[in-house]
Amino acid sequence: MKKLVTLLSVPVVLLAAWGGTNWYVGQQTETVLKQFIEQQNQAAAQSGLKQELVSYEKSAFGAKAVTKLQMEIAPLKDLGEIQFISDISNGPIFLGGGSAVQFGSARINTRLDMDALTAEQRDWLTTAFAGKAPLEGHTVIGFGGGSSYDFTTNPLKLDQDGTTAVVDSITLSGTSTANMLGEINVQAGKIEVKDATTQFSLPSMSVDGNVTGMIGGQALGTFDIKMPGVSFLAEGTTVPVSFDLAMQSDSQRNDNVLAGKVAVQASNIKGVEDALSKVDYTLDITGLDVAGVEELGKIQAELQSAQNQMAWSAESMETPEGQQKQQELMTKLTEASGKMVNVMFGKVLKTDQSHLHSVLLAESPKGKLNADIDLTYTGTGAPDMMALASYGANDWAKMMKGKIKLDADKALLPPGTEMLLTPLTEQGLIAMDGEKIKSDLDLAGENVTLNGKAMTFADFVAMLAPAGMGGEMPAGGDSADMGIPEDILKQIETEGGITPEIIQLLEESDDVPKETVELMKQLQQMQQQMGEGKLPETAPAPPAGNNKE
Repeated sequence: MKKLVTLLSVPVVLLAAWGGTNWYVGQQTETVLKQFIEQQNQAAAQSGLKQELVSYEKSAFGAKAVTKLQMEIAPLKDLGEIQFISDISNGPIFLGGGSAVQFGSARINTRLDMDALTAEQRDWLTTAFAGKAPLEGHTVIGFGGGSSYDFTTNPLKLDQDGTTAVVDSITLSGTSTANMLGEINVQAGKIEVKDATTQFSLPSMSVDGNVTGMIGGQALGTFDIKMPGVSFLAEGTTVPVSFDLAMQSDSQRNDNVLAGKVAVQASNIKGVEDALSKVDYTLDITGLDVAGVEELGKIQAELQSAQNQMAWSAESMETPEGQQKQQELMTKLTEASGKMVNVMFGKVLKTDQSHLHSVLLAESPKGKLNADIDLTYTGTGAPDMMALASYGANDWAKMMKGKIKLDADKALLPPGTEMLLTPLTEQGLIAMDGEKIKSDLDLAGENVTLNGKAMTFADFVAMLAPAGMGGEMPAGGDSADMGIPEDILKQIETEGGITPEIIQLLEESDDVPKETVELMKQLQQMQQQMGEGKLPETAPAPPAGNNKE
C-alpha cells in the first residue's frame, strides 16, 4: 500500500512542481514582452511604426496578449491600426513546434486579429490569402531573456482594378538576445506586380544579417541582401530591363567612433541597349562620433514624430485649436531641424577624422567609368541654420579636403553626349585625353587644383554655375560673402538669425547689392513664418549675378 501511495504521489508532485514553475515563469513573461515592445519602439521611432500592448490576460498555464501596431507614416498611415493576438504558453519545457523538445520561459504563437478588422478588410484578406491566415508567428523566449523566432506570411494573390499581384510566402526568422542583438534571416519567394502596361518581377530574395549593436535606433552589424533576376517593364516600352542585384553593409563601433560601409552591385544588366552591363558602388564612412550619432537619432525621431502629426488642410486650420496645434508642430519641426544641424556639425563630424570615400564603377561592352570621391571633414564649430544660409564659397571650402577623380571611356557615353560636354571642356572642368574623359580635382581649403590648374575654391564654384548664370560679382564683395560686411555677418550669428534691424543695416549699406538685400528679406520672412508655425509659400531664389548656392 505504501508503495502504491508512493508511486501515485510521484506524478502529483511532478504536476505540482510543473504548475509552480509554470506560474513563476508566467510572471516574468509579461515583463519581458513589455521590455521587447519598448525596445522595438525605440528602434523603429524614425520609421513611424509603434507597438502597444493592449491587454494581457493570464491563465493557469499561459496568457493571451493583444498588441497593436500603429503606422504613422504615409502611405501605411491609411491602413490605420492592426492588432495581433499572441497565445502564450509558459515553460520550462515545450513539446512539438519547430523541434521535438524546446526549453524556455515562454512560447508565443502570434496571428493577425481578424475580428478587430472591418468586414471589408476581412473579406479582402480572406480572398487575397485564399482563406489562410495572413501571418503565422512562433517565438520561444529563453530563460536569459533572449529569443528565437519564426514568422511566415502565406502566399497572396490579388486581382483588383486591372492590377495583378502575386507574392509567395515570406519567412522571417532568427535569434535575439535580451538587448536585441543576434542573427536575422529573410527568405522570400516570387513577387510579381503587373497591369496592362507595366510589370515588376522579383523571383526571390534573401537577407542574412547579424546585429552586433544599436546606436541611435540604427542596427549595427553585417547584412547581405541578394535579389537575382529583378525585372521591370516600364510604360511605353516593349523590352523589360533585368539585372541581378546584391547589397552588403557593415557597420561597427570602436570605442566612441563609428564606421560603416555599404556596397551595391548590379550585374547581368539587360534591356538597356548595351548602355550598361555592370554597376558597382561602394560608400565607406569612418570617424563619426557615437554619442553624436545617438543624439542625432533621437532628434530624427522627434522630427519624424512631428512630421507624422502634420495635417495641413483646410479642415485642420478651421478652428483656433487646429491652428495652434499646427503652429506648435511647425515650431517643433523648426527646432528639430536646427538641432540636427547643430549636432551634425558640432558632435557627429570629427575634425580631420570624419572621412567619406565613395567609388562608382560602371561597365558596358563599349567601355568603363570610374568615379572616385575621397573627402575628409576639416570644419570646426557648430553653425546654426541661419549662419549656414550666409555661408560663402570659402566658408564651405574650410569644411573639407580631399580628391575627386573621374576616368571614363568616351564610347561608354550615349551618342551626342560629347557635344554636350564641349562647354565643360572649354571651362576646364573636364579634359579630353584621346578616347578618355578625365577630371582630377584636389581640394585643399581655399586652394583648389583642377586638372593641373591652381585656383581658389571661390573661382571653382563660379565655374560650376550653369551657362549664362555667371554674371558679375556683387559690388563690394565676391561670391564668397554676397557683399555682406563682416560685422553684419557676425551680428547675424550672434543674434541667431536675420532680424528687422539686420535688414535695415543691409539696406543702409552702400556695399551690399540690392539682390542680396532681397534674398535676406526673403530668408527673414521665411524665418518669421516658421517661428509662427506657417509654411513659407516659396523658397527664396538666389540673387542674380551670385554664384553661391
